Amino acid sequence: MKIGILDLEDEEFTRDVISGLREFETEFISPRQQMIPMQEDYKVIIDRLSFYNKYLREYVKYLSLNGTYVINNPFASDATNKIMDMNFCHELGIPCPKTIVLPQIDENQGFEVEEPDWDFVSGNIKFPCILKPYNGFAWDYVYTVDSLNGLRNLYDSMKSSHVLLVQEMIKYREYYRTFCINKKDVLFIKWEPKPGGMGKCMYSDLGPIRHVKDTLTEWTVELHSRLDIDLNVVEWCLDKKGTPFMIEAYNDIPDIIKGQIPKPYYEWIVEKMVECVKEKFLSDERNRTVFNTAINPKSFIKELSNNI
Repeated sequence: MKIGILDLEDEEFTRDVISGLREFETEFISPRQQMIPMQEDYKVIIDRLSFYNKYLREYVKYLSLNGTYVINNPFASDATNKIMDMNFCHELGIPCPKTIVLPQIDENQGFEVEEPDWDFVSGNIKFPCILKPYNGFAWDYVYTVDSLNGLRNLYDSMKSSHVLLVQEMIKYREYYRTFCINKKDVLFIKWEPKPGGMGKCMYSDLGPIRHVKDTLTEWTVELHSRLDIDLNVVEWCLDKKGTPFMIEAYNDIPDIIKGQIPKPYYEWIVEKMVECVKEKFLSDERNRTVFNTAINPKSFIKELSNNI
């Protein structure tokens, strides 16, 4: 059995993780050579590529259903978005910004969806506020909006192509990117959020969150256990009163760039990721899914292959 690496071969973080797995057989998976159905002997796959390609996502789902442990769980990744994150937060009692989901409206779709109730929106969300897609990433189409007219104009320009969220803007005094690995190991890194990949990780003074650090850790672990996610970054901020808010609950492929993270933090992330992969390889654990996977996977593959 092997560990499969679904990533670009020049990614430094992935290379550093592989260096910690010397006692195991590892190999990069070539996206050009994958077909469904197939028989593969991957016990674990580190997946940092299928997010960008629908076929590769179905490939890792297929392997996951047939016994390969995929990091991150592709079924959880596909089910998670900012609307689901918000619901999980409410269920777990995790504070998050007030959020209203705005409908996607396409006049060519053949049925009618009503415009938002703008009086309700303006009565519940103060300006300035944030407008962003429900499944966005990397600050794409994220706007700060100062007025109801500005909000309506931006919504009109994007309502046919996006499901949008209008969200309370939290005026923060502290902001942290919080790594959670293997649903148990948590690292707070002070963060200066900026668009366009210009955000900055800094050495962390945890004094400002000392009064809530244990609670934030507990919430972070619980969220990842519910989602069945092994490698993620949660974004926490504290407002001027010291009240914590979860701003982002899930990053499918969190940026882990060696030169942009203080060395001891980067080394911690690599070490914990190596430990996670080893643990999954040496166990019989499988990704959680909504499907009944009690069938014999090898018999299923053989039968499916014979019918092609």
